[in-house]
Amino acid sequence: MVRTRGPFFYTDFNLPALLHLAQQIRNVYIPCLCDLSKQPLCGGLNWAITITFVDDVEWMFRSPLMNEFISNETVLELLDSEVATMRYVKLNSSIPVPDIFDYSSTTSNAIGIPYILMSKAPGIALSKFTWNIRTNPQPNRASHRKQPPSNLQREHKEKIMTQLGALRAQLSKMTFPKICSLYTEDKNKSSSYHIGKCLSPSLTWYMRDSLDEIPRGPFSCTQDFHNSELSALLGHVQELPLSPHVFFAPLPKAAEFDTWAEYVSAVDMWNDYVTVNGKIDHNNNRLDYCIAEHYLRLLIPSIDIPVSESCVPPDLAHEYQYPLHHPDLSASNIFVDEEFNISCVIDWGFASTVPIATLLATPSLPHPRDDIDDSLVPFFRSGFDSIFNHKVEEKSWIHAQRSWYFSRLVNLDELQDFHYFSKLYTSVYSNKPKDLIDIPTLFRDTRGKEEFRDLAKTLVMDDRPVDKVARDERDYFPALRLTGREAVARKLTLMSEFNKGFVADKRLWSWLGEALVDF
Repeated sequence: MVRTRGPFFYTDFNLPALLHLAQQIRNVYIPCLCDLSKQPLCGGLNWAITITFVDDVEWMFRSPLMNEFISNETVLELLDSEVATMRYVKLNSSIPVPDIFDYSSTTSNAIGIPYILMSKAPGIALSKFTWNIRTNPQPNRASHRKQPPSNLQREHKEKIMTQLGALRAQLSKMTFPKICSLYTEDKNKSSSYHIGKCLSPSLTWYMRDSLDEIPRGPFSCTQDFHNSELSALLGHVQELPLSPHVFFAPLPKAAEFDTWAEYVSAVDMWNDYVTVNGKIDHNNNRLDYCIAEHYLRLLIPSIDIPVSESCVPPDLAHEYQYPLHHPDLSASNIFVDEEFNISCVIDWGFASTVPIATLLATPSLPHPRDDIDDSLVPFFRSGFDSIFNHKVEEKSWIHAQRSWYFSRLVNLDELQDFHYFSKLYTSVYSNKPKDLIDIPTLFRDTRGKEEFRDLAKTLVMDDRPVDKVARDERDYFPALRLTGREAVARKLTLMSEFNKGFVADKRLWSWLGEALVDF
């Protein structure tokens, strides 16, 4: 077997076999090639190269990246599920997705690696544009680019969000009786599939697929699904690495600061603070997340939308109530044409059916971990209503917003756990949504309960040895001692131990930044 490993490829594979396969599928008389001098495209879970035919038609060859955040077995299941999902969407909607020409979810093929061979997404990825200049305040360091990315105009954002609403409305009509993922039944039949265990990010990502005794579905009801998500969250916070999550010290976000220098300074101070005493994987932080999981479980009934109020057609409401969902509508996965019409949606690997409240949540761009732009919410909702045959009730949208906060928290795939928990908890229990409930006091009181006192004793046994934490501090701070940053971090740590309402967030870093400048 002739195998190829170029300087930028992530694995070796049989390139001649790939080119032969592509020619056979399309037309044996139309040659194709792959430019080995070009660096492959690479995302979080996949790498891809372009196959170019002599008549300028381009296909994409994509293969999974094996990584430490998810098992190889799950990676291959995701590939199979993605193919089944894209084929189903292609057959049952007008949502633009790539054409699948061939695939293999094993290494037992002529090419030698798992892959999807598909059409190239037409248009331009939204990630080539700057969605929000406040979230991208850093200076332009890409001097090698021919030209910097363009800023999206307001009318372009409104148009895109309206289309995403319509896209979600189409997905709301593709319903199934259980919360699950789709899998291929027969690779040669595009309409052949079956339902199986759920590959939602909340159950698989960040090594959660390695956790034992977590129900994987299919799930017959929303309660069972959310309980499984929370069991995965609990297993994560007790057994797996938590970086960069500290519940009462949310990682600073660029959009919170006026300048890039202020943001960088805040991140530096945050790193200093969490390094002292090894706060990220310390038992105190793990206990805080266990308490959050406890309250999230109590909030489940306030998140779900009753079937009687959902968007599922009444004649199917009791049997097919769970719509298909793309959980990663990021700017990298959405392509548009010159008029900003959505021309393709890619990366359906973690797609599954979901509770309707999850589908109704307004997407956040440019990345799902970014905050939702409230001014664009009406455009998303109007796009959804324009496709569906009746207007969604306001209380359903409220449940959808809660579902968005809930998903961010159970996934641990964002940066503002404390603030999202505060907003979710307040939206359920406060008569005045703008008056946030005192979450530090709530957690402090909960820590005193016998259940959590016993849990704290268990968690402390898994703390890193004190000498290893001290070594990490010595390795981190030597070059910074002359700046006084270590002293500041230790004083903040002392303050957090005595001030039970202490939260190290934007307010602290902004105040501290100003104080240090004045000093």
